[in-house]
Amino acid sequence: MMRKIIAAFFALSALSYAYLPGESGFVSLDGGHGVFGNPAGLSSLDSKGALLSYQFDDGITELRIGGNLDRLGAGFEYRFNDKGMDESRWNLTYSFPLFDRSAFLGSRFMAFRSADFTGTEWTFSPGILIRPFRFISLGYSCDNLLYLGPASMERIHNAGATLRLGSFLSASYDVENWKEHRLLLELSLYGYRFGFKMPLYGDDDEFALTLSTSFGGHVDASLKILDDFLPKGGSIGFHSARNPQSSHAAKIIRVPLNMEVSEVEKKFLFFEPSSIGLMRVRNLFEHLLRDPAAGLVVLDFSGYTGNLAISEEINRYVKMLKSRGGLVIAYMDDVRPAVLMAAASVDRIVVEPSAHFTWLGLGGGITFYKGFLDKLGVKVEFLRHGAYKSAVELYTADSMSVNARENVETLYKDIWELIRMRLASRIKTGSTPVNTEKLDELAQKPVITATGAKKAGLADTTLYIDQVPSYALKTFFGIDAPYAGFRTWSPSNTKIFDESWSHRTKVALLNINGTIDSKMETAVLEGLRRLPGMGVKALLVRISSPGGNAIASDKIWGALKNLNRFNIPIVASIGNIGTSGAYYIACGADKIIAEPFAIVGSIGIYGGKIDVSGLMKKIGLRNEPVKTNDYSDARSFARPWTDTEKAALQEYMDDFYNRFTGVVSQATGINQAVVDSVYGGGRVMVGWKAKEAGLVQGLGGFDDALDEVRKLADIPKSTDIELVQLNTEDSFIVPFADTKALSDFVRDMERTQFWAIEPGLINGY
Repeated sequence: MMRKIIAAFFALSALSYAYLPGESGFVSLDGGHGVFGNPAGLSSLDSKGALLSYQFDDGITELRIGGNLDRLGAGFEYRFNDKGMDESRWNLTYSFPLFDRSAFLGSRFMAFRSADFTGTEWTFSPGILIRPFRFISLGYSCDNLLYLGPASMERIHNAGATLRLGSFLSASYDVENWKEHRLLLELSLYGYRFGFKMPLYGDDDEFALTLSTSFGGHVDASLKILDDFLPKGGSIGFHSARNPQSSHAAKIIRVPLNMEVSEVEKKFLFFEPSSIGLMRVRNLFEHLLRDPAAGLVVLDFSGYTGNLAISEEINRYVKMLKSRGGLVIAYMDDVRPAVLMAAASVDRIVVEPSAHFTWLGLGGGITFYKGFLDKLGVKVEFLRHGAYKSAVELYTADSMSVNARENVETLYKDIWELIRMRLASRIKTGSTPVNTEKLDELAQKPVITATGAKKAGLADTTLYIDQVPSYALKTFFGIDAPYAGFRTWSPSNTKIFDESWSHRTKVALLNINGTIDSKMETAVLEGLRRLPGMGVKALLVRISSPGGNAIASDKIWGALKNLNRFNIPIVASIGNIGTSGAYYIACGADKIIAEPFAIVGSIGIYGGKIDVSGLMKKIGLRNEPVKTNDYSDARSFARPWTDTEKAALQEYMDDFYNRFTGVVSQATGINQAVVDSVYGGGRVMVGWKAKEAGLVQGLGGFDDALDEVRKLADIPKSTDIELVQLNTEDSFIVPFADTKALSDFVRDMERTQFWAIEPGLINGY
């Protein structure tokens, strides 16, 4: 019974502000796309669009057509009758927001031509829109404040206010030239909006009733009925942003997550992205959360890959959908820990009949290159500071050191324990939760069939994707609908058409994703230098990186600390991994938030060069140095280090390590000696242990970090956050196809390298 009530609710509760294009000239509203109303209202829409309206009354035909970008709009208006009236107006409107979108300023330039005079009248009309609270809007404009031409246009002052009374009713009061007073009442119900305009005082005695609705989320239409009870006009508008509350009936929505979901989109040259960026996924879920008709969502994980942090972000949004009353089904064609983590909170898990169920635990192979390099006659001359800094061992040893193995095994066990506990608490066999011991038993089988996964309680049924809608309707509502289907909503960057009057504060988002190199250094530093002039209140640094170039990491940390001069608070959010140089960068934030299972730490450094003198000898090459001083050719790959050079290199790394531990101590408040002896030396740990140690200040994901941003920047809960991305995609360019990339490649090869990096450890998610 409750399921049927929920279904009925979603079918009937599309209560929304259906945008009413061109419905009135009320100065406190942003109707008409801002192209024909108050010029300040144009930027308040925050959506590109177009408008066409028509009206015929008292023998006068009026046609309007216009379009707008985010801040710029243009329109044309034509009025005529059979008695000689012939008027045309061209306008250009510019508008911009102020004070976190609590106020908007705009101006309009118009060219007016009429059969009543010869020539063109030019006018300038300013306007302002003020929204001190989310329920009130105040507007003023002065038409024809400045004019030039043969007509000497009369100045017209417009002032008004609109009060929103809950989600369904609003009242607007408007006065023109302090003489004409009128009232507009609007009622929003079941996806439609009714507007009733009435004169209160003055010569205007025209009543009007307007009905509008939205189609498909991007198109709105209205019909105007005047006081003779006849339809006399209408309008149709388009906006690029989607109105998520435009649906009139419940739908089954399929969300394809059928490729890699990554922190930022991966792109090769000019081709289409090869992954879905996390921001696209978050944006899609925002649409689903605001759309009352999205009552049943099917997450299609066919072909999905994503790390645990990405999966956990998806899981959090599933929880939000369910808390709103929605129902969620996960469909899988390959059942693995990362997919199960993303689906940990869904109502049902449906598995493709021939799917593999892989529950192997966590493991990763580490390849050692020393033997191969020895055969080539190549010697890697790396030094390090940190007994646990194991990356150097790949080139200087034949196997893992005791310290490295102990550290990595502990890390694996901690992450696996978190996965087991999370899934054991979600997945049930009948009414009995699956315990962690049962999951360990399953891990003893290399691969289990889809049927085996169902028997183990890790899947609810096996079906093909097109059978899922019928299964859902039967399971949740007891409805037999063998031909039911779904609508597919793919992750996208489409804006939400938001008629809310809430204030909106800009927060910058910086992604530290992948290996930190000179290319990332350049892009990040350029973005951070622009930041103070962008009007942002805070910076969120999203980190999913094992580290990389130590010097580049230090430069980025320095740029973050430089933002203190501009009073821009910074929060670091560590997703899947934030180690070594990436953790160094995180320490430039005022607060660090990490996922409980994130890999954190690896405070250490290694560096050196490659000595290919042995290889050169084998193939008959000889290098003869020419130099001014004894150590001028120290960086040459044609000879090994001398003892003196090794000592100098070690001194540099010891100095950098000391700076590293000092940076960590400053960021965490932990004594520097404790950082070195207990948490340093290259040790890695999971996020929850890092929280216990004090290396991070909080646990959680992206939105938890945004909550911390809100606290540090004193952003009220009633104020929305608008993310401004500093870097949006991870593009791969072949070094030899780009001159700058080529120069960076050569530069990196010819100099001694110092790395603060922890290579990828875990495979098999």
